Amino acid sequence: MARAYLKICTQAGKERRVASTLRRLRGVKCADLTAGEQDIIVCAEAKTYEALLKLVVGKVRRISGVVSTSTNLVLE
Repeated sequence: MARAYLKICTQAGKERRVASTLRRLRGVKCADLTAGEQDIIVCAEAKTYEALLKLVVGKVRRISGVVSTSTNLVLE
């Protein structure tokens, strides 16, 4: 099982809508609003790291309101 934490920055005022959209994606275990450098932290899982990459690049980054993402892969 591949797992990662995503730090997501959004356009101002779009945080809740983006988080709600993220929570509906298959593989997203949680999407929490935060204060700090990022607006949302996501825990995501997939069967492989390739599938996880497809989730991030193919779905998360395409959500309207997402400005940037930073992905931290879980090693252990």
